[in-house]
Amino acid sequence: MKHVYSRIFFAVAALFISLTLVSCASAPKVKPFTLKPLKVENAAQGKSFWRDQVQYPFAVKYAKAKDSKGIEWEVAYMDEYYGLEPNPKVLVLIHGKGSFGGDFGYVMKVALENGLRVIVPDLPHFGKSIPGNIDKPLSRSLQDTREVINNIVVKQLGVKKATYLGHSLGAQWVLGYALTYPDAVEKIILESPALEEYLTQFKIGGQDVPFFNDSLKDWKVWEKSGAWVNLMNLEFAHDEAFWKNFCYFKAKNPKTGQFEPSKYGFFYNDTEYARYYVDVIVKLIADKREYRNYCLEAVRDIYSLGVEVRIEDTNSLNKKAVNIKAPIYLTYGEKDPFMPTRISGKSNLKWEIVKPFYDKMKKAGNAPVIKFYAGAGHFIHTDVPDEYAQDVVRIVLRDSISGPVEDVSNYVAPGVKAPEDIQAFFDQFRKDILTKDMKKIEPHYAANFKERGYDRTAFLGALPGTLGFVNDYAIKLTKCEPDAKNPNVVYLDGSVNLGGMVVPMPEGYQIIKEDGKWKWNGNQK
Repeated sequence: MKHVYSRIFFAVAALFISLTLVSCASAPKVKPFTLKPLKVENAAQGKSFWRDQVQYPFAVKYAKAKDSKGIEWEVAYMDEYYGLEPNPKVLVLIHGKGSFGGDFGYVMKVALENGLRVIVPDLPHFGKSIPGNIDKPLSRSLQDTREVINNIVVKQLGVKKATYLGHSLGAQWVLGYALTYPDAVEKIILESPALEEYLTQFKIGGQDVPFFNDSLKDWKVWEKSGAWVNLMNLEFAHDEAFWKNFCYFKAKNPKTGQFEPSKYGFFYNDTEYARYYVDVIVKLIADKREYRNYCLEAVRDIYSLGVEVRIEDTNSLNKKAVNIKAPIYLTYGEKDPFMPTRISGKSNLKWEIVKPFYDKMKKAGNAPVIKFYAGAGHFIHTDVPDEYAQDVVRIVLRDSISGPVEDVSNYVAPGVKAPEDIQAFFDQFRKDILTKDMKKIEPHYAANFKERGYDRTAFLGALPGTLGFVNDYAIKLTKCEPDAKNPNVVYLDGSVNLGGMVVPMPEGYQIIKEDGKWKWNGNQK
């Protein structure tokens, strides 16, 4: 018996040693490296905030390249590799609107530890690419930047093929890049992509207002467009308090002046790179020139995105996506507050956005792999950094992603049907609000109505100024539940399509029965 145990012991030991050797043999050989501290200093007179005061996690290099219009752009980028292979797999990371390459530091770290070469540019007019292009056209298109990045990555850095990951705006950027330079793209990872199409113009106050019209490509025309001027002024008005709160899902109550929980924000989790992002944007405000450039391009790129994906455009980027042959991975946060976008006319991400894209790509022979991340919002790589970074590496090296992945065949149209009397209230309100007649609209609001700091009088006083945006009033419910103690109060959740723009109902929204009639009661905050 003693000999039997001995044989078992040695067999197990041999198996353990062999597995260890196999594991060691398959592990990437990587030279040791360290990240630079995420240091952000205050803006200083005579210094560029981005170039001199912000430390990225790795050394920043600079290159210049011309777009097809002949304009030369300076691009800041990180390019790191610590492996020993002569031809490593390459990962290129493209940031989103209003963001910058340094925010990808944790993804870079994990990718580099696994033997990948990682290249992270700042698109012209963002991050460390702002100072060198401060006097270059703000009306540059996304296609202009694709041409510049292709020149630098493929021609100057010699990377003939790579996996491209794009976040938000960067996701659309990558789709367009893959269509323009298919031979340069091995795989595509889209983080929080919109995948939507938009109207070229909207009806406001009964008039057609151009929004994604070709005439607005001219900066001088665009800068005088009322809708865009209002957005730019709003962007300039954001102060330190706004950014510190908005990033973590808080908004100022206009009545009390206090910051309260909001449906919109960037970071659900207070991670290292969430704090870094906030620190950068807050301190950037003091550099007036570079902050102005940042704000203008953050707004302008809404237009740059929209002109590529117009509903009536037979050559829109989303329609041409069926021509992409590279494998596609779609990744979303389960709690993304921005998807679908409000101007898309859609209200459900999975059913109305992901499923149609999946179906058409599957029909074209390139069905994407889809994963939603629990506990994450729009910035997945920041909210769940380790899980997301490890998945990115799996995709690049093994063509796989950790489960569970989405089974699109199980998607069903969401929605809750309102009882007949409540639906009748919705139908009558729609008829009355489309008349824009306040005498017909006011009786639909309860005596004790409150919503986001406004009482009934204040809300109705402000309402006429917003009616110009209302071209429809189609309610889509995901919740319609009576109060457990008072059946005359019903809680609602869902969205309202105003005709080209979808607005979510405030959290805790309710209707109340007064004198036998249903009326809006706000969210009582």
